[in-house]
Amino acid sequence: WKEVRLTQIHTMGVRNEVKVAGNGKHFPKEGDKLSMHYTGTLAADGKKFDSSRDRGEPFTFTIGVGQVIKGWDEGVMKMSLGERAILHISSDFGYGARGAGGAIPPNADLVFDVELLKINGNALIDQDKLDGFTKRLEKWASSKLKKYDSDEAFREARNKKMKAVYPDEADGRVAYKKFLDGEVEKSVTKAKEYLK
Repeated sequence: WKEVRLTQIHTMGVRNEVKVAGNGKHFPKEGDKLSMHYTGTLAADGKKFDSSRDRGEPFTFTIGVGQVIKGWDEGVMKMSLGERAILHISSDFGYGARGAGGAIPPNADLVFDVELLKINGNALIDQDKLDGFTKRLEKWASSKLKKYDSDEAFREARNKKMKAVYPDEADGRVAYKKFLDGEVEKSVTKAKEYLK
């Protein structure tokens, strides 16, 4: 018989446990500016040491450049916009042997309840926000068309630009309306990417 010894192996790094799925389309990458809510607790006893939620203000930082602990730099980049997850972070991916002040002891494993709210200022939107955004864009386009109709210098300048954009369109107003409609459509299409 050969004696086999079983030992507990301490897993190092970060493990993500998804609580609420994100949109699955937009993931942070190195250098992105993120806005997140979080609550940090000690893995050993569940003691809370910090929370942006308690302060009522999201935490904003740049990912992948060392502004946060390694566990965040690695774990958060696996999340998609709108996702809420639990990050289980070993001490070597947290504050290590030094700990952090009196709140986090040396060699403490950490647990963070995190929610990815924005990537580079972009957040998920609901249908009502999209509808409101669309109406504002349509109002903007309408105001530009009114200015085109009432301001001769503006109209002449736009006609000159529109000839370059729509060389086959003889009517400057029709060309300018096509241009404005296209701008509205592009903006609404981009906004739809962030629809919940």
